Amino acid sequence: MEGTVTRIRSVLCEVDAGDRTYSCTARGRLVESDTGESKPVAVGDRVVFTPTSEDEGIIESVQPRRTKLSRRVPNDPHTEHIIVTNVDQLLIVASVRRPPLTRGIIDRYIIAGEAGLLAPIICINKTDLARRPGEYEGPAQEYAAMGYGVLPTSAKTGEGIGALREALRDKSTVLAGHSGVGKSALLNALQPGLKLATGDLYEKGRHTTTTVSLLKLECGGYVVDTPGIREFTLWDIEKRDVAQFFPQIWELSHDCRMPDCVHMHEPGCAVKDAVQRGEVPKDRYLSYLRIVESIEELSVPRITDVDQPDQQVAKKQREVSRRTRRQRQRRQARETMADEEEEDEV
Repeated sequence: MEGTVTRIRSVLCEVDAGDRTYSCTARGRLVESDTGESKPVAVGDRVVFTPTSEDEGIIESVQPRRTKLSRRVPNDPHTEHIIVTNVDQLLIVASVRRPPLTRGIIDRYIIAGEAGLLAPIICINKTDLARRPGEYEGPAQEYAAMGYGVLPTSAKTGEGIGALREALRDKSTVLAGHSGVGKSALLNALQPGLKLATGDLYEKGRHTTTTVSLLKLECGGYVVDTPGIREFTLWDIEKRDVAQFFPQIWELSHDCRMPDCVHMHEPGCAVKDAVQRGEVPKDRYLSYLRIVESIEELSVPRITDVDQPDQQVAKKQREVSRRTRRQRQRRQARETMADEEEEDEV
């Protein structure tokens, strides 16, 4: 039979087969396969499974994925954490305050969404906490000028809930953002029958959603509520690719002296010159720099980087490579400190 994974709890996957939901485990060959992913099955996956009883089954295979939202596993550049698959759009939820609006996390989600073939929408929630009129209009206008939909909302007052409902209607959408921005509260305001657990609207950065869940909307379509995150590291993005998601930087990059300029330390950089002249907002450039600096170049390929099975790098070898790299970094740090001490003595 075929079905859609709607929730994952530990080793069990809830699979919606249309007229019935099955609690399934994954076949051993899926779990043991070294594909460079943290888990072989994700919410949103279309799977083929074998029923073993009226409400249980075993997942045999995962169908090809149409879209995905994923990130790099923290502290492991070789492993991909797939959050959700096969959805149409990504609703990036930020808040005006508690926690404060952070453009860096919005930019990272935009890159991850577009890389996974998802259409990003920016939702600026908790507008009722704005201390002055137009407090969040700067970022809103900036992202709107880049061609993204922007929705100011308040789960408390109901502002923008109608526009949000229209944006989600007949689409499958994943909600993502920092902890405490009010994703679950927005869904409850949109459809009170969902009765999702929420925290205090004025409490900063507290987790209330603990699992990824696919939910059906009365207005048509589906939403995926995800746990809030505090760190979002991009997966399978190279430093030179980041500029493509910053229109001003990308346009200026064609005037740089170096053909592979990443606009950090290279001479004759048109982007750095434009920042100094005030033509590129400094906060946009700093957001770009932070993302570029967070991307770690890999010396050992992931298993998904090669086409031939005999060239695949085993997981144990990748782990050894990471340990060796950390040892080398610590050794270099010690040598640098020793050099600085010698200079001080001189």
